[in-house]
Amino acid sequence: MKRLIPSILLSVLLLVTGCSMEDSVTYSGMEAGTMDAGVFTSDSNTKMTVVGNDGNFDVRTARRVFIYFVTRPITETGHIDIDLLGLLEAGIVLPDAVESLPEDPDGSPIQITEAWFSADYLNILLSFPGTDASLHSLTSSYTTGEEGVTVRLHHDASTDTAEGDKAITAFLSIPIGDLRLSYDDYARSQGKKQGDYPMPVILQWSARTLEGGPLSLYEKKGSYTPPTSN
Repeated sequence: MKRLIPSILLSVLLLVTGCSMEDSVTYSGMEAGTMDAGVFTSDSNTKMTVVGNDGNFDVRTARRVFIYFVTRPITETGHIDIDLLGLLEAGIVLPDAVESLPEDPDGSPIQITEAWFSADYLNILLSFPGTDASLHSLTSSYTTGEEGVTVRLHHDASTDTAEGDKAITAFLSIPIGDLRLSYDDYARSQGKKQGDYPMPVILQWSARTLEGGPLSLYEKKGSYTPPTSN
């Protein structure tokens, strides 16, 4: 996993229980990947079978997700069974290419928890206050220039008018494809070779200050290098 914002959020914690190390090792963690017919395949191609699902999450429908889990004791064959603790369905956001991005904060505030690259996606975990997630929209736009690709998140909470301080968590996956093509085109226009990686990426969003004051714009930089197979 190549991180955009350094964090320990997605680290895997080793938990040792019982007396025998051979059959008692379990792991708890958080991963992005695909869920299909009760089998989760992480972006690093690790397969896990859902055997515990107290939250009654939909694990049959094929889609991209982010999960919280604890494994059962791992067998000698390496088969991994998990208890599913939480699941967020990915919002696949296709960013729009624009000539320029707002210089000032725009839209409703959000808080970025984590952002990283995997499976040719820019993945983002975020949260925002509200009463109903369906009343919020999250879109994205981007520009390409000397500093690289700048991706801007736009959050519209204008239809969620009720008073509410519930924290709504969302998982977004932005495909890298169009961003890479845009970066390649810009590199060629500047006399550079196509695919002059790593590709610098700047992520922008609007957020409130810790003091609850006016909206402020934050940026975090990272870089994306495509898989060697591409």
